[in-house]
Order: sequence, then structure tokens, then C-alpha cells
Amino acid sequence: MSQLAMPLLVVNLGCEMTYILEQRLKAQNIPADKACKVLNDVIRTMFDPGYVDKLFAPQDMYTVSQTRKIFDRLAHSSIMRLSESSMDKLFDLMMMGFKYQLLCSTKLEQMMEVTLLHIATVRSIVESSAPLLGAVEALVARTYSGMAMGQLHLLRQSLLRFFQDKRVKVSLF
Repeated sequence: MSQLAMPLLVVNLGCEMTYILEQRLKAQNIPADKACKVLNDVIRTMFDPGYVDKLFAPQDMYTVSQTRKIFDRLAHSSIMRLSESSMDKLFDLMMMGFKYQLLCSTKLEQMMEVTLLHIATVRSIVESSAPLLGAVEALVARTYSGMAMGQLHLLRQSLLRFFQDKRVKVSLF
């Protein structure tokens, strides 16, 4: 099992969470200033430099329930509150979104491309958090760019093993 799979998992799931929250806030006609505050709060908590440093330290993969707790705390780090049912749906969408992208990555390097694209897209959504996201982007590039093919393969297998028993039908339009 790769000791560096956890940062990729959390960063990608966090970006998926940001996309979903942004869409839901728009769909519910939440005023732009409140929506911006919610997204900023979540991004600042998710990419806090102290947390990111701990996240990028080599470690074993968390279980799905432990990972879910991370995102429960992140989702409630702002003025937004989610019911248990809403959080279940949010987490399932996040998981299936990243699992799909991981399965579609036919080349090992595409995992990094997906991650960097996620970070860049979140930066375009929440422009005020650009410095935090830039630091995470640089850390991702520095951590994973020099990896050998065998290490990248182990990383991909670790991520796929995490998603192995997770199957939820979702419709994305």
C-alpha cells in the first residue's frame, strides 16, 4: 500500500466537494455573498497549511468511515449545516466522481493531471483562496512528479483498493 495515497484522495475528494457545494448553493438560490463565504470557509479549512503538512506526511490510507469524518468536519466548518442524509449524498457523489475519474485515467500520469486540474478549477471558483491552492498545487507537483512508474502504479492500486467496495448509482447532468 502506498504511503502517499492519502493526500491525493483528500485533495481530489475535497475538490469534488467544492464543485458539488457550489452547484447546490446556486441551485438553491443562496445569495452570492453567503455562497462565497461558505466556499471560502470550506477551502480555507481544507487547505490550511498546518493540515496540509500533516496530510502530505507518509501515512497509511484511512478507512472510508475515517475519511468520511474528515469531510463531515470540513462541510460543517462554515455557516452551512447539512443533515445526515444530505451529507451521505454529498459524500457518495464525491466518492463516485473521483472513482470515475480514477478509473478513466488510462495512464498513470493522468492521476496527477486530474488532481492539478481539480485544484485549478477550484481556484477559478474561489479566487480569494488562490494562495492556499497554489501552495497545495506546488506540493502535489513536488511530491508526485518524480515518482517512478512502479510507485505510481502502487499509488493507483492503493486508491482503487479504497474505492473497491463502494458502488453507488449517481446521475450527473
